[in-house]
Amino acid sequence: MSPSVSPSLSASPSPSPGYQGYTRGDYADLPADDTDLETAYTEGDITTVATNDEERVTQSASGQYAIHQYKEYAGAETKCIIEWEGQSSTAPSAATIYLQVYNRSGTPEWETLDSNNTESADTDFSLTGDIADLTNYKDGNTVVSFRVYQFIA
Repeated sequence: MSPSVSPSLSASPSPSPGYQGYTRGDYADLPADDTDLETAYTEGDITTVATNDEERVTQSASGQYAIHQYKEYAGAETKCIIEWEGQSSTAPSAATIYLQVYNRSGTPEWETLDSNNTESADTDFSLTGDIADLTNYKDGNTVVSFRVYQFIA
């Protein structure tokens, strides 16, 4: 699965304006929370996904979920629109790709914002989500977590 997102590059080491915590990995089970995944994006990876071009950051998997997780500083923002653009070598028509946000209210859980189960393999497509109120999605540092995943047989 190869994503492209529209972040702003920052060297911030902790959650503050411009902070981004991007990670990826392959897992037999979907993580229940938003703990960082096994492989952190490098600065080069973040630069790659910051531009809408044909460059991608890939994550392989076999009999597992290929997951990309994105943490973004939200600060005082009260709403957001998230857009993910990417493609997969496994057609979404064969294995659905999901965009989710982590809801911290009550019993924390991942909520699906969008999915795609119609595209062909190696074809660009977008997933989008509109969150009208970020109250339940910000952590104590006002960071919001999103993930995109697909099960690769």
